[in-house]
Amino acid sequence: MNLPLFPIDSLYSLDDFNKVRQYVEIAAFKILGYFIFLRRICEKNKVNILHAHFGYHGRKMIGLQQALKIPLVCSFYGDDAFAQAYTKGYANLFKNADAILVLGPYMKSALINLGCAEAKINIHHLGIDVEKLRFEERKVKDRSVRFLIASSFLKKKGVDLAIQALSTFKDRYKFSLDIIGDGPLKGEVLAEIEKGGIQDQVKLHGYQPYDYFINLTYQCDVFIQASRTTEDNRKEGTPMAIVDAMATGMAVVSTRHSDIPEIVLDGSTGYIAEENNLESLRFCIQKIFDNPQEILELGKKGRERVEKEFNVKIQTEKLEELYTELIN
Repeated sequence: MNLPLFPIDSLYSLDDFNKVRQYVEIAAFKILGYFIFLRRICEKNKVNILHAHFGYHGRKMIGLQQALKIPLVCSFYGDDAFAQAYTKGYANLFKNADAILVLGPYMKSALINLGCAEAKINIHHLGIDVEKLRFEERKVKDRSVRFLIASSFLKKKGVDLAIQALSTFKDRYKFSLDIIGDGPLKGEVLAEIEKGGIQDQVKLHGYQPYDYFINLTYQCDVFIQASRTTEDNRKEGTPMAIVDAMATGMAVVSTRHSDIPEIVLDGSTGYIAEENNLESLRFCIQKIFDNPQEILELGKKGRERVEKEFNVKIQTEKLEELYTELIN
C-alpha cells in the first residue's frame, strides 16, 4: 500500500531530515531498546525486585515490572516529589508500585496529596558511612566563628539569603564564611557579598570533590543551609551535606523547609529558622554568636543523631528487610 508522504523537501534539506530520523531512532531506542535491554538483564540475573530511583524514572519502569511480574520499589528525593514539572502523571506509579520510599513526613504528606496510598509509603533516610567520618569537637572561645555553605547556587538553596543574614553581623562579631559551590546564580551571590561588605571575610572555593568538602568541615564550626521553596515549587529533600557536616561535629543553622527538620532538631543539633525569612535566620545566627560554647554540644548531639538515623549500615539493613518482605 502506498502511503502519502509529507513533502519535506520543500521545507527541509536532506541533512535536516536525516537528523530528525536519527532523533526518532534514538527516541525509539530509549523507549523500546532500554526496555528490551533491561528485561534481558533482569531475566539473565534472575532479578526478583526492581528499585527505581526518582519518581520520574519509577513511572517508566511499570511496563518492565508487569512483564517480569516482580515487586517494584520507587524512591523519591526532592524535586520529583514537589516540582510542578514532575508531579503530573504519577497515578500509574502509585497504583502499581509495591512500596514508595520518602525521606521524611513532609514528603510523605506531599505524595499522599498527589494520590499515593499512605500504606505504601515508607520513610527511609539516606545513609552515610559514619565510620569513615571522624567526630571532632568544635571549641569556640575568644576566636572568630567560621561558617560554611556547601551547595549549588540555585534559588532553592537560599545562598543569597544566608549571606544577607550574616552580613548584618559584620560590625559586631568576628566571623568568616567559606562557600563551596557554583552555579547559575553566582552573579547574585557575588553581588550579595559585595552589598554586605564582607568580601574580606568570605572565601569562595568553587565546586570541589567530596573529600575536599569533608576536610574543610573540620576547619569550620557552623554549617548554614537556608533552603526555600521556589515559585515553581522546587524543594529540597534532606540535603546530605547537612548530614555529613553533622557527622563531623558541626552545629547547623537551617530552615523549616521540606524534611530538613527530619535531620536538624531545633535547639538540639542546631537551630531552625522559618523558611525564606531573613529576620528568623538572623535570630538563629544571633544565638550562635551569643552562645558560642553551645556549638560543642550541638555538634555532639548532631553526631549522635547521624549515627542513629543516617548510618548507612543500619539503613541498608532496613532496606534489605523491606526487599525480603516484598519478595516473600
